[in-house]
Amino acid sequence: MRMLHLLAPLASLALMAAPATTPTSTEMALTSADGFALKGTLSLPAAKGKVPVVILAHQFRSDRSGWAPLAERLAARGIGTLALDLRGHGASTQKGGVEVTVSGDFVASAKAMGFDQIPADLVQAAAWLRRQPGVDGRRIGLAGSSVGAFSVILAAPTVKPVAILSLSPAGTGAFGEGALEKLKGAVLQGRASTLVLASSGDKDAFENALSLKGLPGVDVAVKDGEEHGFAYFKDRADLMAVFFGEYLTYHHTGKTYAAAGVKKPEDAKNVINDKTLAERKAAEAPK
Repeated sequence: MRMLHLLAPLASLALMAAPATTPTSTEMALTSADGFALKGTLSLPAAKGKVPVVILAHQFRSDRSGWAPLAERLAARGIGTLALDLRGHGASTQKGGVEVTVSGDFVASAKAMGFDQIPADLVQAAAWLRRQPGVDGRRIGLAGSSVGAFSVILAAPTVKPVAILSLSPAGTGAFGEGALEKLKGAVLQGRASTLVLASSGDKDAFENALSLKGLPGVDVAVKDGEEHGFAYFKDRADLMAVFFGEYLTYHHTGKTYAAAGVKKPEDAKNVINDKTLAERKAAEAPK
C-alpha cells in the first residue's frame, strides 16, 4: 500500500479517461442478517475481460441515484459500480415484510433502522459482487458519503478493497461506544488506499477526518466551508474518478511505466565532450 499524495498530481490525469461506453445494468436484491430487503444496481462498462467495480453507499435521506455524477465518470474509465439503497432508503424499505423508512431525525432513524449494521450490509454486497460474471474480485473499491462514508471504512477489513473514497465521514453516534476508535482501527486493518474529503465547518465529519490524518495510506483533504457529502461532486467529481482510476486500473495492468524524460545512456562513441570536440576539430583541419 502506498501513501497518497494525490490532489495535485491526479488533477493532471483528469483528461485521460477511456472512451465512454454504455454500461449494462443488473438489479440486485439481498436480504440482510436482520431481515432488510436490500436493493441495488450493478452497472458494468463494456469490456473484453473482467472489470473493477466500486461499491457505493449514499448519505442519509438520499438513495443510490445520488451517485450518478461519479458513476458516469467511473464508467468512462472502464470501472463498474454497485450502487446500493441503504436500509430504510430508496427501494430498501422492507424488513420482514413490513415497510420501514427513515425520518428526518438522524438519531431516531439510526436506531430504528440499525445503521450500525450498514457495514455488514456492505460486506454481504461485496460477497455477492465477487460472484458476478464480468467482475474482477481482486479490484474492488468502496465509496461512501456521510453515514455511508463512515460505514465503508468500517467494512474495509472484511471487504478488502483496493481503494476507499470517504466523503464527509459522519454519523458517529450511529455506531455505538468507541466508534472513533473503531474507525481508526478499521483503517489500519483494512490497509486500503483511502481518500477522505471534509469541510472545516462540518463538525462531525471534520473531526473524524482529522482523526484519520497521518494513518498509513490515508490522504485527508480539508477545505473551508460547510460542504457535505454529495455537495463535493460539483467541483471534485473528476478528482474522485481519477483516484479510483489510479488505484483500480493504472497500477493493476502489469505494465511498467518509464519515468518521463529519462533517457538511456548513450554509447561512448556518441558522447560529446571536450575530448571528442578536439578530435573532430583535428580531423576537419586542412592537411
